[in-house]
Amino acid sequence: MHESHSTSPSTSKEAMQDASLDQEVTIEQWSSDFLDLCDDFCQFSQECAFLSDAFAAVAQEPECITPDTSEGIRHVNFWLKYQVIGYREKINRLHDGWKVLKRKQ
Repeated sequence: MHESHSTSPSTSKEAMQDASLDQEVTIEQWSSDFLDLCDDFCQFSQECAFLSDAFAAVAQEPECITPDTSEGIRHVNFWLKYQVIGYREKINRLHDGWKVLKRKQ
């Protein structure tokens, strides 16, 4: 689902956050944050590939699914969900920072 990003703040709180962001964002910091996100996401995608293979292997042997296995799958699902939410938040912050940098040009 696509979230729209307004270019004009609708509240004074958002205006204060934009003003604060204007002062904080530099191309060097933004670039560093972007590269960190890319490195982190590369690691995360490798972990996801491993987990996908593991889930496929478990699904081929349903008799091996014990209550502990089910609990482990539930735990990994929870972890994956919050990792994805974290990446979305980081991407949104980078997006907002990019808009600030573009306005500075």
